[in-house]
Amino acid sequence: MTQAWDFDVAVVGGGPAGSAAASALALRGRRVLLLERELFPRFHIGESQLPWINEVLGRIGAKEAVAAAGFIPKWGASFTTADGEADQYADFAQAWEVPIPQTWQVPRAKFDQVLLEHAGKCGAEVRRGRKAEAVTFDAQGVTLTHTGTEAAAATVRVGAVIDASGRTGFLAKRFGERRMDPRLQNISVHRQFEGIPRSEGRRSGDIRMVTRPDQGWFWFIPLTDTVTSVGVVVSQAVYRASAKPTPEETLAHFLAETPAAARLVENARSLTPARFDADYSYLHSRHAGDRWVLVGDAGAFLDPIFSTGVLLAMQSGIEAAEVVSEGLREGDLSARRFGAYERRLIRRYRHFRRFATGFYDPAFRDLFFSRSSRFGIYEAVLSVLGGNWRPSLKTRLRLGAFFFLVALQRLIPLARRHKLAASEPSASRLFGADPTETGN
Repeated sequence: MTQAWDFDVAVVGGGPAGSAAASALALRGRRVLLLERELFPRFHIGESQLPWINEVLGRIGAKEAVAAAGFIPKWGASFTTADGEADQYADFAQAWEVPIPQTWQVPRAKFDQVLLEHAGKCGAEVRRGRKAEAVTFDAQGVTLTHTGTEAAAATVRVGAVIDASGRTGFLAKRFGERRMDPRLQNISVHRQFEGIPRSEGRRSGDIRMVTRPDQGWFWFIPLTDTVTSVGVVVSQAVYRASAKPTPEETLAHFLAETPAAARLVENARSLTPARFDADYSYLHSRHAGDRWVLVGDAGAFLDPIFSTGVLLAMQSGIEAAEVVSEGLREGDLSARRFGAYERRLIRRYRHFRRFATGFYDPAFRDLFFSRSSRFGIYEAVLSVLGGNWRPSLKTRLRLGAFFFLVALQRLIPLARRHKLAASEPSASRLFGADPTETGN
């Protein structure tokens, strides 16, 4: 039946998930059509990457292309309380089970274009400015219609469709439902600045995160030698109570009431208009069916607190490509074949969600700002923050111990409780800071 298809697989969407899926399929000898409705380069939020993305890039042969693109190296992250008095440095070189601790800060317009062009070099047929409009499934294949401004509507026959259309949800809207996470319904406002001070040496490329007393937080991400992305993430309730008439005024307001963040921008110059994003976390009820699979944000989106977005998206794209390729080889592209893929995707999402929701828990933050190397618990937590989604049993036990301590912290002050802005780093005998470690 493959002779009746124009392509083995159509990938809808050319972001990191779609490019990863198309690259992985093409490297397996599959005929791939990748449709991207926009003309790259295009702006997208989500610049800070995690060390475990090195493994993902290696699997599709894109590691060298990304390394050669001139992105800012990232070795860790710093977390600072609202008043700037308590500081915690997460050095990925200290994390358990992170083979390569260095990753990148990437302007997504350039990063996504590198990945899309790589998919083309792998053998995928990439068509920009083409929007998937309609799809019909039957026992022998899929009929897909796409349109664009520079050519008439076209119809192709394919064996399967991978939906990498992000929040647009080309197939996701047709199959199943988007289940919103009630604990992670946040709002972000962001823009780019020039003239924001940075740390020296290796830490100059790290992301800086400043927490807020209302459990919100700021990011400061160096995109180039001079440009920094600055954004705030707050709950819907906080946003509704504090939002100003424009995104620029809203961001300025949140900066002004967060002293540590305000000091960083006091001599900075804004370069771009402020943008608003609804960082609503969700997990789709279905991620695959007969001849179709969801990848990336089409199937799930997780709060950006630990920068897992691109890693999760690309991982899902590669795994979807693997299972679809196997299905093509064996002549079985039924929903049943994709069951293991769905379970693995959901398990990985929940693994990182535990930490995302944890960071909005004051007890979690108390212990995080009171780090210790005792028993290797902090290094295990760093492992997850570095992108480790399949920790060893030893690491899982340490993570379990950490969350046990978080539960105790809610009842008993094992570490100083940062109700407002911490006045000093805290220490406790059970999970206290080593006085010889400054976090710098």
